[in-house]
Amino acid sequence: MAYQVARIVHEDFGFRGVAVGDSRPDNRLFDYPITLETTSFAEMEASISAEDILLANPFFSPRWFGFRCRGRKLMYVQGFTTFAILDCRFDHYVSVSEFVRRFISSTYAIETAVVPPFINTATFPAVPPWRDRPAGSILALINYKGNDYLEEILLRRIREIVVEHSPDLAIEPIPAGGIPHRELLETLAGYRYLLTLSAGEGFGLIPLEAMALGVTVVGFDAFGGRDYMRDGVNCAVASYPDVEGVAHRLAAVLGNSHYAESLAEAGRITGTSAEYTYERFRSDWREQITSFLRKTA
Repeated sequence: MAYQVARIVHEDFGFRGVAVGDSRPDNRLFDYPITLETTSFAEMEASISAEDILLANPFFSPRWFGFRCRGRKLMYVQGFTTFAILDCRFDHYVSVSEFVRRFISSTYAIETAVVPPFINTATFPAVPPWRDRPAGSILALINYKGNDYLEEILLRRIREIVVEHSPDLAIEPIPAGGIPHRELLETLAGYRYLLTLSAGEGFGLIPLEAMALGVTVVGFDAFGGRDYMRDGVNCAVASYPDVEGVAHRLAAVLGNSHYAESLAEAGRITGTSAEYTYERFRSDWREQITSFLRKTA
């Protein structure tokens, strides 16, 4: 999403986009409409001018760019677990969810707008009807943000509880962080259920994408997912650390296919709504960037 914001700054406001650091926009995990120039952290820090824009997310807070770098600084706060202490010397902050907005406000007394991410449903694979997918097919999303050890513990506990109700329980784990995005979506489209085990996310885009694909989402709301997750309405979720609650919800959807399918259909409506389109994302960010440029003129 940081790339997408940089793309808007580049295309709509006339700035030349440059990607900084070790990550490159040709890593084949995502599709990039335009390829940005690249530079190192050291080169950026030495060359950035007062007229430039530095866009970062809080993962880079340990580098303290706000204190050390020239230029106008804009932060998209996409999470709350990827940093210990927020770099509070940026000029403008935007949060990815209401939970993150409240976290930043209560912790650092910084007030932010909320701009959620988007889903590009135009790139989605063919989606079979929920009933045509294998009965009881469950994909567990683990090893996504570096908490694989915790997630394996949670998955083991869920198995212990649910197996009493479903002796033939089969959960297929998928390490979503290391496969191309298109491949992940194609995989999700073949399952009835997604078990999302991430304890904390700024937003949690993959569960929303699963909803848009007509998958029944079960697991943790990850706090940031509360913006779109409605337990018992469009998904079956609890908040960490209620792993027993997740297990009982999984048993409930496995034991009632009509209920599970109704959640999937409501989730599909949520995931494909106008609220999560690129058009809305771009419009919101144009407004935020305009405000930011006025503030830092």
